[in-house]
Amino acid sequence: MGQRRLDRFFTDPGGKFHRWAAALEKRFLPSTVWNSDMLTFWRERILFVTCFIAAVLGPVVLIPSLILCYVEGRWGVMILDVFAYGMAVAILLGRRIPLNIRAWLACLVLYILGVGLLFMLGSVGAGYIWLFGASVMVGALIGLRASFFALGMNFVALSAVALFIAFGQPEWLLDPTNAVERWLVMSLNFILLNTFVTLTTAMMLSGLQRALSKELEMSNSLRQSEERFRAAFRTSPDSIAISGLSDGRYVDINNGFTAMLGYDRETAIGRTFLDLKVWNDPEDRQTLVQELKAKGVVNNMEVRLVAKGGIVKKGLMSASLFDYHGAPHVLTITRDVTALKATEQQLRQARKMETIGNLAAGVAHDLNNILSGLVTYPDILLLDLPENSQLREFLLIIKQSGEKAAAIVQDMLTLSRQGMAEKKVININKIVDDYLHSPEYRQLRADHPRVRLKVDLQEELLNIKGSPVQLFKALMNLLNNAFEANLVDGAVEISTRNGYLDQPREGYERISEGEYVVLTVSDTGIGIGAEDLNKIFEPFFTKKKLGRSGTGLGMTLIWSAVKDHGGFLDIRSAEGMGSTFEIYFPATRQEVSAKDPLFTLEDCRGTESVLVVDDFPEQRDIASMMLRKLGYTVAAVASGEAAVEYLQDKKADILVLDMIMAPGIDGCETYNRILKDHPRQKAIIASGFSESERVKEAQRLGAGEYIKKPYTMDKIARALRTELDR
Repeated sequence: MGQRRLDRFFTDPGGKFHRWAAALEKRFLPSTVWNSDMLTFWRERILFVTCFIAAVLGPVVLIPSLILCYVEGRWGVMILDVFAYGMAVAILLGRRIPLNIRAWLACLVLYILGVGLLFMLGSVGAGYIWLFGASVMVGALIGLRASFFALGMNFVALSAVALFIAFGQPEWLLDPTNAVERWLVMSLNFILLNTFVTLTTAMMLSGLQRALSKELEMSNSLRQSEERFRAAFRTSPDSIAISGLSDGRYVDINNGFTAMLGYDRETAIGRTFLDLKVWNDPEDRQTLVQELKAKGVVNNMEVRLVAKGGIVKKGLMSASLFDYHGAPHVLTITRDVTALKATEQQLRQARKMETIGNLAAGVAHDLNNILSGLVTYPDILLLDLPENSQLREFLLIIKQSGEKAAAIVQDMLTLSRQGMAEKKVININKIVDDYLHSPEYRQLRADHPRVRLKVDLQEELLNIKGSPVQLFKALMNLLNNAFEANLVDGAVEISTRNGYLDQPREGYERISEGEYVVLTVSDTGIGIGAEDLNKIFEPFFTKKKLGRSGTGLGMTLIWSAVKDHGGFLDIRSAEGMGSTFEIYFPATRQEVSAKDPLFTLEDCRGTESVLVVDDFPEQRDIASMMLRKLGYTVAAVASGEAAVEYLQDKKADILVLDMIMAPGIDGCETYNRILKDHPRQKAIIASGFSESERVKEAQRLGAGEYIKKPYTMDKIARALRTELDR
């Protein structure tokens, strides 16, 4: 009962509301308005309603605003608000003033209010709202041409604020990062919406005057609108289709449907979704219909559709119900997100790798410093022990254990992708051959004697640029997994071949066209389930039973190696059907470089002076002791600044520079400062954790080899002797 009374109050032409509104209009509208044309009549009414609402309801907003401005000391805003309110009241009462003047005054007040608030409060104020209102009012009260002028003034105002942000540094700017760019993007969006609303309003009011006499033009406009809709329907990049609700028979499709699923209009129209078998999961269509019957619309439902040829496409489908020739039909709009989903999966994987990599890098840095003693002191002690000493065996065990731990640390650095990876021209066949003659492979064969191995290597295989160590470990992990998959017996195959890609692979759209070297490892083992297939590259994910070897980092290291070499990995596997891993590496036509010359420890001895620069005391002691054993004269300092000071009045034939030192300058900056006084100073770089770009920068300055910690006698001796003899 109450609702009916309320409706009657507002809608009944003879009701109290209409009588009250008519009395107000008679009081405040000019007497000439009742005899004016329809457009002028409606503009007077719009101006009256606007000013009346501002005068009556304005204090509701004005008073809290004035209180807040008083508390915050924003006197300019207070003056501006009071001025705007006063002008609204004056315009409401000044009905004797011509309409055009009052209209321009109202729009000018809104414009001044908007510009003032933008300069004083920026994006946290409501200035842009008043600018928006000013241009809309111009279009409604003055006309279409004036609205263009108002839009131009809005553009000038927003541009002026952009200059103010760039050069004035306003106090309301909370985040200066890309502030001008963000303001310009917001301004462009504002201008676009402002233009749309302003021009639409102006055109609607201009057309109001001609509504009764131009019915034919409206019919033509409607027809043109239908044509535009049909053009939009046909040319939309999204798949759009109209089909029957009950039988799913296609009535119309657009070009996007053809592009996504491969069916043209002649093939699809008149046939049902069952005829074309477009739904990968028919239950999804039933779910869609149920949702439409319940709600009338469906938004962004994830679906899998089967394109012509059997390719499964992933899409986001929105749908709505409507009547077509008296029967319920469904309008579906589907966006193809197949490539986007693949990219999202890669991005999630990359973020996981980045997180675990940052952790691994920090741990690896500390472990390398700790492991130096385990790896290096046995080398030093072995030099002084006779060949028949019983201690030699124990020292070798300690040394080998330290080296194994160092190899795990290097895996962690590879995982973090922050280690300095050696890149040179290599041949994958050589990596395969080296592994098949390695102790690691012999141990693998001993653990799995019944697994058969087939090797098929292409003879004229192209070379690649990469890290032999990374590729060796990647191959080792691939074969370990392949042999482990054959728990009793079975077969494993390694093959290499040249390949050429002339179009992007699904999920690897950024892979460029060109020549590739393909390494394939396949097995006839237990295979990988669909659920696990999406997890195998996650760090520490493993399906091995407790007690079997494996940390869950093997596949993660393979993934890192593939990424570091600019390649991509294809996996084909199913439970009980075995697995095939194909790795594509970009090929090069460069030839493999000659092998590095072999050095014995005796070849690496010397008498030159060496300055060891390292912030870790144990590292300085280890390096100094090793180099003295080799005959060098050694001095050591604990920081880059100390090294620069040391060389002010002393000399060193070569420096051993730690790359990461804290606090203070790093190895690269240390070397840069030293070169200013000693431009021919030789140096080698050493670190357990290094940012590759800083190492490369030091080498561009003139530094020699980079050696990874922990120190070993042969690594530091060879690097030092090579640089001194260069």
